Amino acid sequence: QRKIMDRTRPWIMLGLLIPIVSLLAIGQRLILVSGAPMDMWEFAEFCTHLLFIVQLITLVVAGDVISGEFEWGTAKLLLIRPVSRTKILLAKFAAVLIFLLTGLAVLLISSLLFGAFLFRWEASAGHVPDRLIHLGVIYGLYGVQVTVTASLAFMLSAVSRSSTLSVGLSIFLFFSGVILSELFAMWGIDLGKYLLFANLDLSPYYLGISPSFPDMSAVHSLTVLTIHFVLFHVIAWWSFAKRDVLL
Repeated sequence: QRKIMDRTRPWIMLGLLIPIVSLLAIGQRLILVSGAPMDMWEFAEFCTHLLFIVQLITLVVAGDVISGEFEWGTAKLLLIRPVSRTKILLAKFAAVLIFLLTGLAVLLISSLLFGAFLFRWEASAGHVPDRLIHLGVIYGLYGVQVTVTASLAFMLSAVSRSSTLSVGLSIFLFFSGVILSELFAMWGIDLGKYLLFANLDLSPYYLGISPSFPDMSAVHSLTVLTIHFVLFHVIAWWSFAKRDVLL
């Protein structure tokens, strides 16, 4: 985690969330001057549309966290330490998760602060815990989605050992996978419900919205996500811990 945060790029990417939220708040404030009022909780929920930015940033970090060691020439110094490669791999993914949680916290806190400053507070204080729990569930469900896609980028980083390839391929697979799953749903191809990207969004089960495929359930989606999550990490572990590493 310290190595990630010592670099300038992650901080810049995280820092961009704050001006984006501020501009969104100002824009919403100008639009709603003569319209329906909005409170800070509604604005914070509106800002959940920006969660995809946190996901893209996390994909970049996850796709670079291992392959970057080889490109920077620091892999040899990392592997000669008296620590197993499995522990190194776990520490690397833990750093990615900490970065993800940091990004989620930055977005949530900034949206609440700008919402409190530019919009009205909720009139009834009794609704505050419910609104906070609602936001927490939305962020938590999206966190699961980002964790799985970050595992894909993490695996590609361990396999390819090229930051450009792993990051680029991760982003390409993310967008193309979402489009492919939507096409399968549109064409009525039932096989699409087993695709990773058709099961990433868990929010429909919480919000009571129909999922992409009618016969999908929360158990089905969680099972598909768990299988892919385990598979990604098994491949990453085999590539990093078992294969010969050329330094």
